Amino acid sequence: MKTIKGILLVLVFLAATCGASSAATNTALPRSNPAQEGVDPNAIRIFADSLMKVPETDIHHVVVVRHGSVIAEAHVAPFTKDDVHTLYSCSKTFTMLAIGMLVDDGKLSVNDKVVDLLPDKAPAEKSDALKEMTVKHLLTMTAGITPALELRQEGDDWAKVWLAQPVTKLGRFQYDSLCTFMLAAIVQRITGNTLLEFLNERFFHPLGIYEADWEESPDGINVGGWGLRLTAESMAKAGICMMNKGMWQGKQLVSAKWIEEASQAHTNYSNPGPKPTDTNQGYCYQMWRCLLPDAFRADGAFGQFIVMSPEYDLVVVITGVSSNTGKELACIWNYLIPGVQKEVPSNEPVYDDEGRRLMRKVSEAMEIKPPLNVLLSLPREDIDRINIELGPNTRTYKTMSIEFWKSDHGIRSYYGCRMKVVRTDGTVTEYPFMYYDWAKQTTIQAPPYNNGVGPVDLREIKGLKGEYSTAGNCYWLDNKLVLRLYWTNWIVCNTFTFDFKDDGTATIINDEGYPGCEPEVITATYELQ
Repeated sequence: MKTIKGILLVLVFLAATCGASSAATNTALPRSNPAQEGVDPNAIRIFADSLMKVPETDIHHVVVVRHGSVIAEAHVAPFTKDDVHTLYSCSKTFTMLAIGMLVDDGKLSVNDKVVDLLPDKAPAEKSDALKEMTVKHLLTMTAGITPALELRQEGDDWAKVWLAQPVTKLGRFQYDSLCTFMLAAIVQRITGNTLLEFLNERFFHPLGIYEADWEESPDGINVGGWGLRLTAESMAKAGICMMNKGMWQGKQLVSAKWIEEASQAHTNYSNPGPKPTDTNQGYCYQMWRCLLPDAFRADGAFGQFIVMSPEYDLVVVITGVSSNTGKELACIWNYLIPGVQKEVPSNEPVYDDEGRRLMRKVSEAMEIKPPLNVLLSLPREDIDRINIELGPNTRTYKTMSIEFWKSDHGIRSYYGCRMKVVRTDGTVTEYPFMYYDWAKQTTIQAPPYNNGVGPVDLREIKGLKGEYSTAGNCYWLDNKLVLRLYWTNWIVCNTFTFDFKDDGTATIINDEGYPGCEPEVITATYELQ
């Protein structure tokens, strides 16, 4: 994954302004400062700096919570604190919470058989292993069906397609997101509501979370194992509730018994290897144990984390796109945890005013600059418009036109462009870009999407509400035009690199920003105006 980090990281450290009474009526978490909560400000500085330096990683949001208060947060431009973020497999943990609530209500047991709960989805001829498959097998990823996300392409009724597969390894850990989808289907069958509707009433709304939406299957079931979108602060709220054994502001949303059961390792990674890692400490109920002995986490692809440590009374939320997610977690263990004091005096901060001054300095100075050659490159004022005819490509792009603009405001000039994309079916989409800054807009066009099988071309994502937000940045570099388009309520940065040849031909590299996915090279012809 190739990225250019021309982004500003703002760390916000606030003195506590919300007491317990105001927190009960305010949907925002209270803010405090590291020193007051027994955390060395220098440890946070080193943690943040190290996290931003993880190779092949874009950090979007970071929230650190101690004793229920936010002591540090970072929202990396062009992302803002109000942007929702797709959670990928972090979503699984929320599905687990819904299952726990049904267990608490006496409407479900982890030992209930899947075919008894969804009899119409099971094949007429059932193997003995299928008959023995339980809710606990789904929770622990030991259902015995060989993981194959491609099964989603074999029909609209995913539950029926999945249960028709042979059960060959019942009881053996095999990570399969469709196990979680089956849990979502069970929630909908028992309650008569979708998983999201159920959690809105029982979990999200009591926590003051109202922005949640969740991708749906073709037949209207929230997919469970991925596709939930929340803000980073909402993720932190969920982490606080789970770390406090299901308690939120004096109300038990899910039983302590369930949280204790769900946060313990029930099965090991199928191939742990000789070295301890964060992926071989054991799988819980739709969560993972961590190298830090007491800690457990919700964990999503490309680096979506809710890390919970009851021993340290600490919650850390990280979102972004990374090929080195293990190194992200290592930043917590190696740099943040050593600065957390377990016992905190009640009447005075552990660290003095010098520490507070250090945090203010970090807040003001934490800026990640782009490569120097980008900063020194200049907009081209000799081109007003470029019209491009594209050759065959997987995204069915037919033509692109890029119109450049300049706006003078006193002593400063602003530069940018607008790209208009026409597909072979006539669909037209436009995206704005700015030089040295971000041009933002909303669009109904879904972002580039990797669904676990590979990049797919979706015009909309079923179940997600509202429009998508984009932020565009452009620059000329080595006589090539680069357009970077962040989808700020998703995860990816779609980068288009245009190499215009003197003979009227061009090569366009379309990099959709997912680790492990090769950029597409498109041939084209162009003319300047």
